Amino acid sequence: MFLVKGIIGGVILFLGRELNFLFAGAMAFLIGQRLTPLLPAGLPGWADYAFMAGLGILAAALTFVDERGGFALSGFLAGGYVMAEYFVPNALVIPVVPFFVGGVLGALILGIFTEWALIIVSSIIGGFYLTTLFRLAPTPRVLITAGLVIIGAVTQAIIMRQQKQ
Repeated sequence: MFLVKGIIGGVILFLGRELNFLFAGAMAFLIGQRLTPLLPAGLPGWADYAFMAGLGILAAALTFVDERGGFALSGFLAGGYVMAEYFVPNALVIPVVPFFVGGVLGALILGIFTEWALIIVSSIIGGFYLTTLFRLAPTPRVLITAGLVIIGAVTQAIIMRQQKQ
């Protein structure tokens, strides 16, 4: 799972806007990881991974249906996950009220500001995930995360600008 989080974090950091379907799928996968304790205990070991992958594939597929709806879905999943991580960090549960409040705020922000908001949000989440993979003191963690966020946002903005030309 350590390697999967690292790959997800790196891809989201640099290609979150370009691959909105992957961003939504990755956020759903990470939310599914927190929901696995709610699955019945009698299921085989692979069922947890199938559940997480199923949620990720469903979220990724929904972004192809409608682009603007895909931005809102990505915002909902990202906002909900960030609020859940803020209130109950590194736990395998999701607090319902903070999740929905963060989800609605995220959906509104990404639904209104679309591409630029997606660049910023995906850079923040990607940078956060890459720095949580290592044991760092709080100050270096914040500085490294901020640096990664800036690098990721600039990279995504350059890619967006080149595509529009």
